[in-house]
Amino acid sequence: MRPPDALTGWDKETNAERYDQFTCDYPFYTVSSHDLVQRADLADTDLAVDLCGGTGVTAAAALAAMPTHGRVITIDNAPAMHVVGQRTRTDPRITWMLADAENVASAITEPVDAVLCNAGVWKTDTIATFAGVRSILRPGGRFVFNIGGGFAGLTASQRDPRPSLNDLITAIAVRDFGYTPALNDNTSPILTEPVVRERLRNAGLTLLAADVVTQHGTLEEKRAWLSIPLFARPPGRLPYDQRMAILEQAYREIDPDRPTATQWLVITAER
Repeated sequence: MRPPDALTGWDKETNAERYDQFTCDYPFYTVSSHDLVQRADLADTDLAVDLCGGTGVTAAAALAAMPTHGRVITIDNAPAMHVVGQRTRTDPRITWMLADAENVASAITEPVDAVLCNAGVWKTDTIATFAGVRSILRPGGRFVFNIGGGFAGLTASQRDPRPSLNDLITAIAVRDFGYTPALNDNTSPILTEPVVRERLRNAGLTLLAADVVTQHGTLEEKRAWLSIPLFARPPGRLPYDQRMAILEQAYREIDPDRPTATQWLVITAER
């Protein structure tokens, strides 16, 4: 079953523009895309699919590792993401296709050599998505994707005891704006390694590797991410300008040189 918030906000051009600018200004998506590309081994690939491809960051990284005749189909279900992406990434070897990840087998009718999905597979019905990916992959083709640590059930071995930027945002919102945090009602399944392994096997895919990767960043990068309207905090009905005021106050109260780290479960599978 697809999480209920899978589509919320992604087809607003403001979010798409701010997201795409973030991918240009900060290394997170470039680094994670190149990691997936390396694992997919695209040196002899004719056709790859960038699933949940957004504005095409991973598609561009894939093309850089493919032969000159190689092509990438980037699939997303938010038209605004493609409108913005096509302004930034104009390589004619990228085909932009609007479709749900779960329907990839209906959207693509030719066999593909590899499927990559950067930071999006947990927003899909993975049972249907994995089955669709298996249908379009040629024998021996690879499916490489990553899952954010929270969705994969990963916990940091040593948590910084100091309040995080998100902690400060919530505290300021409660103290100064009368904000009441909502109870966590997220019922999305946790995609732990055993769950992913079972779903891949049921889809007819073989797990080759499951690695935990730590990606390091900065609080400035985190602030830029939380400035995208879709990701502004705290969640709820506070207007965007108030949430930005809270973010700036929280950022002033934290050590900006403090490093950040996020964990990711990175999966390499094969048909």
